Amino acid sequence: MLKKIFSISLLVAISTAALYSCRKTDQGVGDATLNYFPLKFGKYVTYDVDSINYYGPSCTQVKSTMQIKYVITDTFLDKKKRLTYLMDVYTRPYEGALWHQGSVIFVTPTSAGLLYTQDGVQYVKMTFPVKEGTTWKGNQYATTDDSLYSYLKGWNYKYTDYHKSYYTGGLRGVNFDNTVSLLLDDESVNYPTFDSGVNAYRTFAKEVYAYNVGMIYKEWTHWTYKPGKADCKNGYSVIMRAIDHN
Repeated sequence: MLKKIFSISLLVAISTAALYSCRKTDQGVGDATLNYFPLKFGKYVTYDVDSINYYGPSCTQVKSTMQIKYVITDTFLDKKKRLTYLMDVYTRPYEGALWHQGSVIFVTPTSAGLLYTQDGVQYVKMTFPVKEGTTWKGNQYATTDDSLYSYLKGWNYKYTDYHKSYYTGGLRGVNFDNTVSLLLDDESVNYPTFDSGVNAYRTFAKEVYAYNVGMIYKEWTHWTYKPGKADCKNGYSVIMRAIDHN
């Protein structure tokens, strides 16, 4: 009887250890800059989101606000047997409304950095250790042959303002002491405001990460302009500002 009890206890212990191993969230020791993107089970960040969509053919602009929450909920091994973290994306129209789960982001730590897959597009989101001025081709795995994502081609990511404070701005701006900014792309050709008779486009992408928090600010803008009957921009602009985290 004693042997049976011991066997059951051992099985429970092994099962518990296996579960813990599956959800193990420590990124290891030796590189403190890994904590600019902390991967911990239950980790969340909530954002205020402001966006504008430009509809060229109808010459309209639609502004919207909402809230988004990123939560690390689980892990699994991908096809290459690499530990991958699931980050669930929740949305709601305003503070106090019910959260609704939407998409899922996959984050895979590798020797080259963090692979970050969102909406079917894979980015090399960060490289480590974080250093001022480090550059890399962050969209090298993105399928830029697809016209929907062709504007992602050739982006050269760069770390700037390492270890500086950052104020997120907006109605509920928050100041974070220890951050690093990530400039993903900054391109512009012509300005339709000054010359409406020539083609123009604007692409700007910037993200900011705070130590032990993760992403605290994101600004992505992409629009194109072709002179013609409508003479209007076509594209989008979105800004995410962190307002809460654990």
